[in-house]
Amino acid sequence: MPRVTVVPADRLIIVDGEALRFDFPAPANLHALQWDGDKGHMEWTDDYNMVLDATLYSEEVAPYVALWQAEKARLVAEAEAAEAARLEEYNSAPARYARLRAERDARMAATDYLIMPDYPLPDEAKAAVTVYRQALRDLPAQDGAPWDGGGEDTPWPSAPEVARG
Repeated sequence: MPRVTVVPADRLIIVDGEALRFDFPAPANLHALQWDGDKGHMEWTDDYNMVLDATLYSEEVAPYVALWQAEKARLVAEAEAAEAARLEEYNSAPARYARLRAERDARMAATDYLIMPDYPLPDEAKAAVTVYRQALRDLPAQDGAPWDGGGEDTPWPSAPEVARG
């Protein structure tokens, strides 16, 4: 049997050290319930404490464990649904296109200085950089785009040697 603590005023049920806060039904005069796995007690606000033994577990303690388990299952399902929605959004075509364009823009920005009119770059190298930048601009329009959103599966054009330094 698990270890259980119930504190209705705090909307708290703890089972084996895992606390959950949620609304649950409890007698209005129940201050707390403690169960150590073998025995326990119920503390009342208007009466003496009630000693619990194994014969009272199913009637007095198990209902709170069942409430805790149902709430835990609900929270797990909610988290799984949220994660599935997050992954669906992350893997959607618009999100992958946004990541692809962001990475493409970063790669273009890394070569901006090379095409400045006053940057000392031979015409042949400047032409190679221009071709590379145009390939980056054209990337989102290629078949297969947005691939993995600019990751390893994206067929990035090779930067010319002058742009790699």
